[in-house]
Parts: sequence; C-alpha cells; structure tokens
Amino acid sequence: MAELEIRPLQPFGVEIAGVDLSQDLDDATFAQIEKALNENGVVIIRDQDLSPEEQIRFTRRFGELEVHVRQEYALPGYPQIHLISNIKEGDRTIGSAYAGDDWHTDLCFMKNPARMSLLHGKEVPRDENGEPLGDTLFVNTADAYDRLTEEQKQQIASLRGVQQYFRAQERKRAQREHDHKRAPLTEEQKAATPDITHPVVRLHPYTGRKCIYVNQTYTFGIDGWEEEEAQPLLKQLFEHILQPECIYRHRWRVGDVVMWDNCSTQHKAAGGYRWPQRRLMHRTAVNGTETE
Repeated sequence: MAELEIRPLQPFGVEIAGVDLSQDLDDATFAQIEKALNENGVVIIRDQDLSPEEQIRFTRRFGELEVHVRQEYALPGYPQIHLISNIKEGDRTIGSAYAGDDWHTDLCFMKNPARMSLLHGKEVPRDENGEPLGDTLFVNTADAYDRLTEEQKQQIASLRGVQQYFRAQERKRAQREHDHKRAPLTEEQKAATPDITHPVVRLHPYTGRKCIYVNQTYTFGIDGWEEEEAQPLLKQLFEHILQPECIYRHRWRVGDVVMWDNCSTQHKAAGGYRWPQRRLMHRTAVNGTETE
C-alpha cells in the first residue's frame, strides 16, 4: 500500500500526493482514494501524465464508465472520454467548449446520475503574464443541506426537482452561437435524455449524508408545481448553496487530475479565456445509482 499524503483544502476537499495513477494501484491504495472522495467531495492529484487507456483503467475502478450522449465530442477511438476543449479544427470545435459555465452536477438529467467525474488537465490556457486561466469552482451540497434551518429542511423534504437536458442545451447553443457553434440534439439524443425528476434532497449512496440536489443549469422546476411558483424556492436554494465562503476554486496546472462526487458537490467553469488560447481536458465519469 502506498503511503499517501492527504492534505485538506479550504473550505472543503483534499489534495493527495504520493501516488502515480498511471500504475495499476493495489486495492488498499485505491481504497484510500475512494474513501477520500466519498467523504470530502473533491480530490486533487497533481503531476499526473495519463494516457487515455490509463485514465479509463483508473476511473473504471469506481464503477461502470459513462458514455456521454454527445459522442461528437468524444476523443476519437475512446467513447468513454469526453473532451472539454475550445480547440478548433477548421470551423469545428473538437470538444465541449466552455462546458459547465453555470453551476451544475454531471448527468443529473439521467435516471442514474453520474457517481463521480474525473477531469485530467492536458492543456491549460494562460494570460500574457503566464498565469493560468479557466479555473473550476466547486461547492459542497451536503454541507449546504446541514446549514438549512429545520423549517427549510421540512419544506423541501418530499419535493422533486425537474431536470431538463434539452432545454439547457438549447440555452447553451444560443449563448455560444457567436464563437463555438453547437449542433442541435439529434432525435436519438433527445430520446436518450427525456425530462426527469430527482429528489430535491438526495441521500448520498455511500456516506448517507443528505445533499441538496438542484442546480442552476438543469433544474427548471419542482414536480407538481407551476414553473413560476417554483422559481422563488429554487432561487433561494441556489443562493443558499452558493455562499462565496463555501466555494473551493481550483487553479489548473497541466497534469492535474481533479475528481468530484456528483451527489455532494456542484461545479462551474470560471472561463476567462478565448480561442486561440487553448484548453484541453479529458473527462471520464462513472454511472451512479438511481436517486433516493
């Protein structure tokens, strides 16, 4: 078993040193990493150089790999690796450009939302002074639930949020039309991502903690409520979750591996760069369980 150095981040998450993820880790070493992810929500491991095969092998240790519905942004030959990138080949952007530019949790629009996601930094844009751009922000939704009053917890205990992938994609398409055009969803992609509901209060499948499970990108309403009626409550929950002092901001370096739990965290891309400043990330994700 490797001797890992696990250092807490502020206000939450951990950074782990002393491990090479390109190697086939023994069970005890992997168990330390998995435990850190489940309990802390975000895990940072720097200075990694993973081939696609190595990234897939490591991510698969957490469970069945997700194959994203937008296969036009997959790494060629690797349907499990979703490219987060603004790099253009002619008029075509090779990956999902400026992905996640509002708060969200990955695959909350699926029946079985992603358990975890892993992003591996391949190219990081920089400004004229050499400072990295394109930070990623994280917030802990289990901690946010704990900060609710008892009255607020009772108010949302039995509610279900309405997640709408198609609607979110159409909004993103309009926002990106000026620089990174995105094709509309095909009929097959629409059929694979119908509107769906999940509990507003989701029970974490590994820790048992309660988490607030609504987000600004994909949650458009409350099941059984008129949409206008639901907006004040959703706005209140979003503002409660996103207290500035509760946000961890990750500044990327090439070689970073960032993992996050998709039940107990939300994340957002900070942006701040434009083509031809290049950003390339390889993302893998693991299918999770049905919500409860």
